Amino acid sequence: MGQTERYWHRAARRISTLGKGLGLAVATLMLASAAGALEMGALKGAVYGSGNRNLVVFLHGDSGPGYMDRFAASVAQRAPGTTTVALTRPAFAGATGRSPGQNPDRDHYTRSNNKALADSLATMKRAVGAANLIVVGHSGGSAQLGTVIGKYPGIVDVAILAACPCDVPNWRKHRRGNNSWTQSESPHTFARKVSRATRVIAVTGSRDDNTLPRFAESYIGLARQAGVPAQMIVQSGATHDWSSLQGTVDAVLRQTLR
Repeated sequence: MGQTERYWHRAARRISTLGKGLGLAVATLMLASAAGALEMGALKGAVYGSGNRNLVVFLHGDSGPGYMDRFAASVAQRAPGTTTVALTRPAFAGATGRSPGQNPDRDHYTRSNNKALADSLATMKRAVGAANLIVVGHSGGSAQLGTVIGKYPGIVDVAILAACPCDVPNWRKHRRGNNSWTQSESPHTFARKVSRATRVIAVTGSRDDNTLPRFAESYIGLARQAGVPAQMIVQSGATHDWSSLQGTVDAVLRQTLR
């Protein structure tokens, strides 16, 4: 057993003991602290759990990081041999620091931001030695993820796109009447370049009036035409909010964990 592996085992034992007496909140905090040494490139994020059976990375939407952290921690707790990361996307700041990047708050699905995300995912996958990299993106996080799996095929094994604005120009026209996000790359441009070894699942709420279901549906259609194993789920009654999609995303995630 190497030094890094011994570190993870000691950290996991300490957190397991603490969790019994101090409860989930404190145990989660300690778990993130103990695992914080994971190499993730230039980006920041909170790390939970240990092991290389699965690496699950969560990408927040454009409202900013934080709201997916508790879910990331719960996945690490229940899935043996799984490391999870609530990553702070490029140009955003979270509890673990600011991730460098371009254009915070608007027009930020840029070439350099997407490359930084791809580099971070590849770095974490190598560092963990993950056999299965699952990435869950919500809203803007899924927009970047959808582009990354096409521009940098083979890094991600499973991509779950929740509330994806997968056709960025038409999404911006829907939102503002015109597309002023001229620096942003769009997933639909790269849909046919996704690796056929990558499984893609898009989940959008039927009542999502922000990222309409048709934006993800068109992307999934293009990917399927290229032979990518891609699936579209329209969740009845769900809106754009992560809280309304989390249950369906969780069910999909459970099916893709090893």
